[in-house]
Amino acid sequence: MKLIAMVLVDPRRAVQEAMDRPHPVIIVLAALAVTALLGAATLPRQLDLLSHSLAPIGDLARDLHHAVMQAGLTRIIVADRLMPPPTLLVAAVVLGLAAEPVLSLAEDRRRAVWAVVLLGLAPLLVQRIGELAVTYLSAVGSPPRAGDAVAVPSRFTTGPLLLWWTDSPPPWLVSVNQRFNLITLWGIVIWTVGLRELDGRRLAAWHVALPAMCLAIAALATWWLAPMVAAVLLGAP
Repeated sequence: MKLIAMVLVDPRRAVQEAMDRPHPVIIVLAALAVTALLGAATLPRQLDLLSHSLAPIGDLARDLHHAVMQAGLTRIIVADRLMPPPTLLVAAVVLGLAAEPVLSLAEDRRRAVWAVVLLGLAPLLVQRIGELAVTYLSAVGSPPRAGDAVAVPSRFTTGPLLLWWTDSPPPWLVSVNQRFNLITLWGIVIWTVGLRELDGRRLAAWHVALPAMCLAIAALATWWLAPMVAAVLLGAP
């Protein structure tokens, strides 16, 4: 946890400490556990909004439909809150696999590579803290809509949606905003510092290009898989 906190303010020092005493499994477990705990903290607010938005109204057919919707949307909310944002996580895995052959380090340095790469997940904690604050501080309509319960944490945004001043942004912009934002850029900065320290040379273009390429691959993968995952969670055939 000390390294995860340190890398947010002093990435070079944190990377050097992770290289000296590499514990990649501990780093990833700590990052994922804290991310899940912060994400779960928004669940009471979200599930309460969902319950109010889909409350029975006395129409049997509509109430049955709402019950089915509530089960599926609850699964989506819980999965979204307990799992880390997938793009940065997938990018870390791709970068870890790519960095080993590119750096051509000795086999005993693999743990150091993975420790440094996994430190790039630290900005997710900042994202979860922002989402937690926004979830409890932002107002929703009365009565709330089911979409409010699902999307209220995403009102904390650090991407292109900051420049979108009107309601109902296009779906493609929402998708881009989820994958390319200041949080993922922060991860690239940490990875750039880490690759430079692992390489032991002056900053080179590939130190930036490799993490950026891995993020682009991860963005395409999560964009392609997102509809299938959502259908599974909703229980759609």
